Amino acid sequence: MRPPLPLRWSGLALQLLLSVLLGVVTGALGAALPLLRDVYDMPAASGTELVVLYNVGALASIALCGPGRRQVLSRRAVTVVLAAFVSGCVGMAYAPTWPTLNVCAAVCGAGYGGLILHQNTLFGRYPGRTGIVLLNVLHASFGAGAVLGPVLVGERHQVSGLLLATAVLAAALLPWAGADGSAPGTAEALGAPETAAAPVVVVDRAPRRFLAILGLAALAYAGIESSIGALESTHLHAIGHSSADAARLSGLFWAGLVVGRLVLPFTAARLASPRMILLCLSAGAAGLVTAASGWAAGAYAVTGIALGPVFSTLLAWANATLLVPRRVSAVLLLANLCGSSLLPYLIGLVADPRRPALIPLSIVALTLLAGLAVAVAARLARTAADVRPDPVPSAPPVKAVGR
Repeated sequence: MRPPLPLRWSGLALQLLLSVLLGVVTGALGAALPLLRDVYDMPAASGTELVVLYNVGALASIALCGPGRRQVLSRRAVTVVLAAFVSGCVGMAYAPTWPTLNVCAAVCGAGYGGLILHQNTLFGRYPGRTGIVLLNVLHASFGAGAVLGPVLVGERHQVSGLLLATAVLAAALLPWAGADGSAPGTAEALGAPETAAAPVVVVDRAPRRFLAILGLAALAYAGIESSIGALESTHLHAIGHSSADAARLSGLFWAGLVVGRLVLPFTAARLASPRMILLCLSAGAAGLVTAASGWAAGAYAVTGIALGPVFSTLLAWANATLLVPRRVSAVLLLANLCGSSLLPYLIGLVADPRRPALIPLSIVALTLLAGLAVAVAARLARTAADVRPDPVPSAPPVKAVGR
């Protein structure tokens, strides 16, 4: 695979801004459900299909755009998915009925899915430490938007203005969003991709098994993150916090994720990706056990910091190992969205608010599953490296007769 050219700082900033906008809408929809129920005269506890259809649209878009020979989506494809995101936002802002709002949410989700696939593929082309840092910064930007969206909904007590403002800003990025992000020139732009330490390549030995195992890890990790997001406030309320305080304190976990993605990849720069992921999962499990023992609010914040770099580092490791970033991003993002949709529901069936400690302890089981999958994948990668044939040495020069 030809190494990608370095990114321009301007191109990087625009992609990060777009990622923030994607996070704002994704985080705002769930937070706005109580307000939307009042606007559309919906019964209490109804309307969750809005978020479900948004995620279904994202899943369908990733499944449709994932297969392909190009490393990144074409400019035309990115233009289409960005237009879907913008039009979906505008449609939701002006939707006259609840069914119309749901259709627009699915369209917006389709745009969101295609855009995150493009961005993760684009940033995932960079192997080694560069790719890990870039992907963690990208996911931190999305996380910052996901924290900002609910805050703005709560402050403004409506979501239409936020959706329209997001649509305008996203539409302004249309001339640049379809570019592949690379800059002509040399390392002065951002820093050339690292080539000194060649990644372990398993393309010739069970790449599908390797990617499937990492997909399981991505699915389990998504369950950890989304289950904490869905059930943390329930746990905090069950152990004595008021509903309002529990909602506010649950934001510490999301803030911790952003901090972890920005800080840990730099502080643990010398660690190999599998070891870093396993250490982060272990620390996250310890944080969840601490949350079960009573120090819940602070423990969830620490858990967020620990888990922050897991998924983006998993993506970077898979990209550097298999060298097919578009396929890797599609598979792992699909697994991530499936885990986010399914596993919190299953954890909710197991966890009983009358026994609050069961909530974080049930999520610990997912950290063990994710860690086991990462350990198996690392062993498979090492085995593939061990059995690769050594390069054939060049033949020694033939000595001329008579000399």
